[in-house]
Amino acid sequence: MNQYTLLSLSYPVNWAIRRDPVFRLLDDEKWADNFFKTGELLISCFDKFKNYPDEMQGDKEEGEAFIGGEDAAGNQHFILYDSGNNAFIMSTTTRIDKQVVDDFKAKCAIKINNPTEFALEVAKKLPFALGGIEGSCVYDEHRILNFKKKMEEYAFFKDGKFVNDRLGRDAFREQTREYELFLKREKYKHQNEYRFVWFTDKIVKDSYIVQCPEAIEFCEKIKI
Repeated sequence: MNQYTLLSLSYPVNWAIRRDPVFRLLDDEKWADNFFKTGELLISCFDKFKNYPDEMQGDKEEGEAFIGGEDAAGNQHFILYDSGNNAFIMSTTTRIDKQVVDDFKAKCAIKINNPTEFALEVAKKLPFALGGIEGSCVYDEHRILNFKKKMEEYAFFKDGKFVNDRLGRDAFREQTREYELFLKREKYKHQNEYRFVWFTDKIVKDSYIVQCPEAIEFCEKIKI
């Protein structure tokens, strides 16, 4: 499983990261032109993804996963859970090829040369944004996360049931490490998705248009 830090990157030494660019595919050049003029950008959410009629552009299972394992008696317990309903999401790709272009009917792309700086600027423009995470999606045949230890060794499970208190939720998040936010079925693997997730303190049910000219300097327009 991919690793990530739970804390912000603040250390007493300077540290640089050489980043690969990612590409925001667009089906009309006017959206790219609008971005490079005013910083206008549409940021979506899982609720929108789940309701796209096109299977390759949407995914009804976004944010969902199973987690569980065996107890001492060998009985298996799994819980279906979901997350991300309090987040804004933006999907990009790490590689442009014919298949992904066809999936999204792309005519052009915004090449994001510094994904992290870009995401931090966008975060300033999103309502109620508290923080976020970025990274490549994980592709699997199943949306299942298995415990590495017996059920009884996890404090947030009792008699095979999730203990839904603050300590339980914190321990649960430590175990899942936002895995479900980046989990996709194998059929989407060719899309090489790199995802931005901005968490808020509200439920997010609709897309949001930001005006973020500060993000333009990290980007360039690519014709397809």
